Formats: sequence, structure tokens, C-alpha cells
Amino acid sequence: MKIVHISHHYWPVIGGIENVVKALAEDMARLGHEVHVITSRYGAGDRPREEVINGVYVHRVKSIRFRYPDLTYPIEIPRNILRDADIVHGHSQNSLFTVRVVEEAKRLGAKTVMHFMAVNALRDHPNALIRLLGPYYSRLTIERAIKSSDIRLTKSLRDREILRSIYGIDTEYVPDGINEDLLKKPNLAEEFRRKYHIQDPFIVYVGRLHRLKGIDVLIRALALIKDEEPDLRAVIIGPGDRRPYVRLASKLGVRDRIVFTGFVDEDTKIGGIDASIALVLPSICDYVEVFSLVITEAWARGKPVIASAVGEIPFRVRNMVSGLLVPSRDPKALAQAILLLSRDEKLRQRLGEEGRSSVITWSHVVGKLLEVYKREQP
Repeated sequence: MKIVHISHHYWPVIGGIENVVKALAEDMARLGHEVHVITSRYGAGDRPREEVINGVYVHRVKSIRFRYPDLTYPIEIPRNILRDADIVHGHSQNSLFTVRVVEEAKRLGAKTVMHFMAVNALRDHPNALIRLLGPYYSRLTIERAIKSSDIRLTKSLRDREILRSIYGIDTEYVPDGINEDLLKKPNLAEEFRRKYHIQDPFIVYVGRLHRLKGIDVLIRALALIKDEEPDLRAVIIGPGDRRPYVRLASKLGVRDRIVFTGFVDEDTKIGGIDASIALVLPSICDYVEVFSLVITEAWARGKPVIASAVGEIPFRVRNMVSGLLVPSRDPKALAQAILLLSRDEKLRQRLGEEGRSSVITWSHVVGKLLEVYKREQP
């Protein structure tokens, strides 16, 4: 089968959707399919416009961008790649790039798939202008994506319900997975502790250093419990500008209790999860939590999750069953959840084991997608 994935970013850009598209494309290529990715040149540095990476044909096309990644628009479209494709799979209807290329694939007669993500998720965005204009943009791209897609997928039960109730369409639920070897890796906690010279207990955050991710909320929560748990630390793993968070931590008197690692390799990241008490995700709005892959990774390692009840998270994390849910932007509630898990080892084990039972792998996801691709169009 000739399969074409569409996303405005691809490797070497690293992030949630980028990692997902790369995992799907490479697994499908390993199964013998001819797999292409059409993406923009943003973030690719000096990589060539056309190359083959791990068996995947990557096509980086000229595009323009209006400040935000989702507002990337293709100036050129490789119609020769789309014209004889068996399936064209777009990732995120919020991306103008993806919507435009999928529309062209549909016009050329290809069978099209759209993976809907973060549907109507801009209403609680902290930026007032985005809250005002975002819903209009969102509705426009959703309607265009519905019209141009033969098959509609969601990876979020939240999005699935919204599409059914507001837009009147049914979707297939296909969530993200993890690499199977993550379930088999030996525990890497000691290697991580040695590398960063940490012997105290700690909570871990994994993700971009972005204001929507609520890292400031985590720092404020840590400050609230610094006297009750003087040995407890936080490790913050991920790329981004740490300076505003360093300033906040210094102001609140907890700078010496926070380790910023920056971007790390996979084994180091897993070591950080293994060595932690729990994964903490304090995100502040729906838009940034479509399907948190790091939650699955934490569960795969038997670790509990403390997370804000935003986006898809409350549909996946069951409070006091597979993790703890807290209100977003509430340092006090987050602090109390951290205290609870830091003091109750049996609860940590129980929540982590329950989460592990719900983990699925990329091979399962790819198998499901290939079945969906082969179905007759409605």
C-alpha cells in the first residue's frame, strides 16, 4: 500500500504530534508499505527537501507561516505523490497545512483520512485574542476537514464526543501507543540518579517548557510544601527556555530543589520516570492535551500520574484509580496531590499498576490503522 502522512512538522522537529507521525510512518515502512510524509521545511534546518529516513520518503515543501505552527500554509503541493496514493492520512484539522494538502488529495481522487485533535479546544486559552478568534478558526478548519475526509479518526474520547454532539459525525477511536520495548527495559533509575547526582525523592515533569504546560504552577506547588517535605525535589525534563522558571523558583525559594535537564535521550527520560515518585502534568488548557503520550510512558513503567483535568486527560486518567486529577491553575490542589503520593507508597504502586494495564503499543495502533485504511468508503 502507498501511504502518505501529512503534518506541518516532521523530524528533526521533536514534539507530540511529530513523534507520533514518525512512529506510525516508520512502523508502516517496516511492514513493507511505501510510506511518504509531506511536511513543511520549518524546523528542518539544513536537511534536504527530499530524503529517505528509516525507510520513509520525506518531502519538505515550501510554505509560509503566520506566527503559529498551525497557521502554516503550503505554497507548493507534491501532487504526483498524492495522485496515486492508496491512502492520505492528515494529522490535526487545526493545521492549515494539513487541511489544505488533504483537500488537494481528495480533489485528486485519493482516499483520505483525518485524525481530529483538540476539537473546539481554544475556549480556555489564556490568550484573550485566541479565545476570541480561535473558535471561528476552529469551526472553519473542522468543517473543511470533515468535507475533505473519507474516514474520520480521533485519539481523544473528548474529541469524539464533541464531533458527535456538535458536528453530527461518528469517528473511529485510534489512540497513540508506545514502543513495545518500553515495557521490557530494565529499570534505569540508578543511572539517572548518578547522572544528575540526585538521591532525594522527586516528582518529574516531561515535556516542552511552554507556558501552556503549567510549569509555573508546579513550581508554586513545590514552594507550598517545601517546609512539609524538605527533601522532595522536582525534575523538569524537556526543551525550551528555562529562564522564567529559574527566576520564579529563585523568587519562591525553591531553586535548589529543581533540576532542569533540558532535552535528553530516550533512556535518560525513562530513567527520570523510573526514579520518580510520580509524573506531574500541570497543563492549564484543553488545547495542549490531546493525548499525552508521556502519561502512557509513565504507566508503562508502573508510575502514577498527577495531572490537571484538561483536554483528554480526565477521559484517560481516573482519579484515585490510575492517577490523581487536580483542577488546572491551582497550585494548592497540586501541592496536596503531590503530598498524598509522596507519603503513600502503596497508593503509588496501586495507581501505577492500574495505569500499566491500559497501555497499548505502536504495533497494535498500526494494525488498527491498516484495517481502517482498507475499509470500503461509506
